[in-house]
Amino acid sequence: MRSRAVVATALVAWAVVASAALGSASRANATPTPTPTPTPTPTVDPTQPQLNIAVDDGRTGAAAGDRLTYQIKVRNLGTTDTKQLRITQSLPTGLTLVSADRGGTARAGGVTWLVTLTAGQQSTLTTIARVGQTPRDLLRLATVACAAVKEGDKPLVCATHSDLLPSSAVPARAARPVTRWIWYSVAAAAVLALGMAVVVATRRRHRRRPQDTPARPAAGPMADALHAD
Repeated sequence: MRSRAVVATALVAWAVVASAALGSASRANATPTPTPTPTPTPTVDPTQPQLNIAVDDGRTGAAAGDRLTYQIKVRNLGTTDTKQLRITQSLPTGLTLVSADRGGTARAGGVTWLVTLTAGQQSTLTTIARVGQTPRDLLRLATVACAAVKEGDKPLVCATHSDLLPSSAVPARAARPVTRWIWYSVAAAAVLALGMAVVVATRRRHRRRPQDTPARPAAGPMADALHAD
């Protein structure tokens, strides 16, 4: 009996050791789960002003002769004041500046202001422009407002607004096929008239031939007698 107990104990011990060995081997052969790389959080340069800008004229369409009133809103989102902030607005082809408030000066293709904003302050700049003649293929009249620390620096923030223009180029292009059809119709009518004239002239010729051609003597006994006399 003791021998059987010893054998049984040895078998149990061997099973425990074997299962532990198999477990460690499976863990060693298992592919490790990759650790996800955290996405880097964009850093904000504390030396640059934190700004927000928007531009709008309160409408979505414009035509020649309209006066557009633009409002540019700039807000300082940072905790420090910004001095001599340079705000610009572009004036595209077809848009002429009428006036600009708060000392805005007109330059080639745009308007410029120098503004100081305290922390959390918002400033509103207003321009009035007149719409003139625009290129035929221009479908939108767009303006861009930007804010930079000083002249020559890259803008920190920009915003844009555009108004839909009357698409004068589209009707002109659409009228081309109509014009072509008119020319085709005129050409077809001319060819038809020429053909009718030829037919009429041919019929007249056929009608005149029996009258112009001299009558030939009738054949037969009477004709032979006449010739004999």
